[in-house]
Amino acid sequence: MKSVVTIGGGTGSFVLLSGLKKYPLDISAIVSMTDDGGSTGVLRDELGVLPPGDVRKCLAALAQASPEVRDLFNYRFTNGKLEGHNAGNLFLSALEKVTGSFIEAVEVAGKILNVYGKVIPVTREDVRLVVELNNGVSLQGENKLDDNEEVRENGVRGISFNHEVEANEDALDAISKTDFVVIGPGDIYGSIIPNLLVNGIPEALKNTKAKIVVIANITNKKGLTDGFTAQDFAKFIEGYLLGRSVDVVIYNTQEPKEELISKYEEQEGEDTIVEVERDNDRLVIGKDLLVDEEKHFIRHDSDKLSSAVVEYMKDNE
Repeated sequence: MKSVVTIGGGTGSFVLLSGLKKYPLDISAIVSMTDDGGSTGVLRDELGVLPPGDVRKCLAALAQASPEVRDLFNYRFTNGKLEGHNAGNLFLSALEKVTGSFIEAVEVAGKILNVYGKVIPVTREDVRLVVELNNGVSLQGENKLDDNEEVRENGVRGISFNHEVEANEDALDAISKTDFVVIGPGDIYGSIIPNLLVNGIPEALKNTKAKIVVIANITNKKGLTDGFTAQDFAKFIEGYLLGRSVDVVIYNTQEPKEELISKYEEQEGEDTIVEVERDNDRLVIGKDLLVDEEKHFIRHDSDKLSSAVVEYMKDNE
């Protein structure tokens, strides 16, 4: 059985993992640990727990438990004092308090949900993201990347941590032993690069014998990836790999509906749709990866995306 390590967080990892679990693969999902918005942010501040949000999404994606259990894990309260909180976030935070360890809490939750594969927090330590804008202003917290006008107007120069953190040994072990590493899709500054800032992860990716796959986003975000091409995602990630090159970039070729493009361009500006450029340095694979019949958002289709990844894996066994 071929093994694959995914690196990311949030919705991007959820979409990818939901499809990959349908194949006979040994899956390890490495997840960023800087989320501090919404329900996760409140739990971090009030309970002193590590961020459950992105880990919860990956657990839910890989869960093979009954639909009712998965629905429970994803349920979000809409009123009362728990309004805005996700039941899965509360569950993981309670497990952390019971076991005394977030890592152990994730392992227990994985057993309860009958998870296909492993979900691995990238670090065991509490860390916060620092966002530096092009105008020199620094913003504290990953949540500052979400629809922030200051970010949109000035653009992000770079991100860092409020202190250095070491990688979870399980993450380093998974990278060293896997056949393929898949990075993305997802928010480049919020979900992907925070994994690559953790001490030990860049070295592990540089030294792994695995093929490294980057999945380009379908759309760009103003202030974050203005005008990025599919290759720009790979080049940006390579900047954190200590000289290691990405082996392949997978990108979407299907044109979204015109009304959706107009909607996104109105919000994110021109060059919202990620294009591809000529590339002699790495393999570039284009596929129709778009969700069909989507009326409100431009998104990757879970089955199409996982199929493209698995097809590449089979061609490079």
